[in-house]
Amino acid sequence: MNNLLDMAEDVLKNRDLNFSRIDENEIIASLSEHYTLSIVLRPDYELLHFSNDLNLVCPDDKLAVLEDSIIKANERIWMGHFDLLSSGNRIVYSFTLPFVFSLLFDESNFESLIDLVYTESDRFFHYFNMIISGKDIPNFSISSLFQDSAGEA
Repeated sequence: MNNLLDMAEDVLKNRDLNFSRIDENEIIASLSEHYTLSIVLRPDYELLHFSNDLNLVCPDDKLAVLEDSIIKANERIWMGHFDLLSSGNRIVYSFTLPFVFSLLFDESNFESLIDLVYTESDRFFHYFNMIISGKDIPNFSISSLFQDSAGEA
């Protein structure tokens, strides 16, 4: 069986994204100036893990507010979660797919998963950045961010 990360590499190449193959089971890719994606395959557990570092570092005095905001954001996403890494107070979006060898993966699956990572990260990036920088966030901005849109897939 081909390594699933070989397919991920092909998708990243097709998108003209910079990436490095760390080893046979890990790729690091730059999705944008703000996002650094790590894709890790754990063949021993049949897991495929996606972790996107938003390259935002939270100062200690904003941790409580940011943690509350991450909880609210996580209530609004269907797959994965945002987390605040205790080492360095960095925000990441991540999810893990189990049983990857029993799934029929192809390049379109990786396209969709990378789109999901980018879309969810981008949906909340500016909100988290405003909290970290201490800027006032207009109430309409918060409510529109956390509002579920009817009719959207």
